Amino acid sequence: MTVAALRLSRLVWADAAVLRWVAASRLVVLGAFLVLFAAGPIGIVGPRFYEWPLQLLGAWDGVWYARVAAHGYLLIPGRQSDPAFFPLYPIVLRALHGAGLPLPVAGALLANAAFLVAVPAFHRLGRRLLPEPVALRGAVFLAIAPMGYVFSMAYPESLLLLLCILALLAALDGRWLLAALLAGLAALTRPEGALLAVVLGGIAWRTWGSLDSAGRGRAVAGVLAAPAAVLAFMGYLQWSLGDMHAWSEAEQPWGRSFGLDGPLRAVVHLPRLISDHPPLARDVVLLALEAAMLVLAARRTSLPREWIAAAALILVLPVFSGTFESAGRFSMMALPCYWGAGALELSPRRERAVRWLCLAALAAGVISVPFIWP
Repeated sequence: MTVAALRLSRLVWADAAVLRWVAASRLVVLGAFLVLFAAGPIGIVGPRFYEWPLQLLGAWDGVWYARVAAHGYLLIPGRQSDPAFFPLYPIVLRALHGAGLPLPVAGALLANAAFLVAVPAFHRLGRRLLPEPVALRGAVFLAIAPMGYVFSMAYPESLLLLLCILALLAALDGRWLLAALLAGLAALTRPEGALLAVVLGGIAWRTWGSLDSAGRGRAVAGVLAAPAAVLAFMGYLQWSLGDMHAWSEAEQPWGRSFGLDGPLRAVVHLPRLISDHPPLARDVVLLALEAAMLVLAARRTSLPREWIAAAALILVLPVFSGTFESAGRFSMMALPCYWGAGALELSPRRERAVRWLCLAALAAGVISVPFIWP
């Protein structure tokens, strides 16, 4: 056996427990989508999503990302339009489509492949920061997160997850130019990627004294890459659409308007939101659970404060848009929350029960897809 093959086998063996839960969760998710297909057209997404198995993976935002991949951006003032969606995911979709894959198939394959790599990478990231049992349990909870069916849909969350984890690993290894590239790509995938600058800034600060002048320059580049990528996207919107604020303007017809009074508006409008769409109570519950797990991470682990601060911003900032809609999905990028769950000291019996409960919640989440958006 060659050295490379031996190293690969050791890595796979180290992640075997994590990969088993990744496989179990994806079997549950994809199996539930097949059940929906077998049941036939139900819900409000329309019969066109039941033309072939697993087509529902491309529903809701997946339609918009495929539209951007096919046609680019078009801002329609006062109406829902595609500049609300960041560009990297549709760029990759377009490349895969050029290789012969239908856009919905390309989206689902990209999401699942990225997730398959991201969860073991998250395990390794946790081992760099925390005791092995906490890192392992955290990775398992990421694999079976109740909202994690989105990681299999034609959404950018899996790609964002992978890019963020790899950027953090690169920074911890002192590979700042690679970290800068990955962080910039993450910020072009979803706006949460820009918050990598908080954690990367902390890593740079802690290692500053050991860097020479060139290394410090690379570290600064790594810290600034994600915000710079967002500014570059705004510059592109100015060039292509004549409006650098097209992203925020496109968000408004979805009921999102960022402002300091956003959390107050979100709370005031919550009863009406739940009255109109009762399943959206899911987002409030999941956001509260993520917040509780973050508190556990802050209290029971030795994570640096900037990691906790960045996760708190991921949880809180979307609510400044004035709504709790999709807060459960957005909060999945708060990585320390999984380590907070991993820090829970449960008996083996209770931990197994929690894991099976998460898998059941995953299946229930899939069944809700025809009726309510993630």
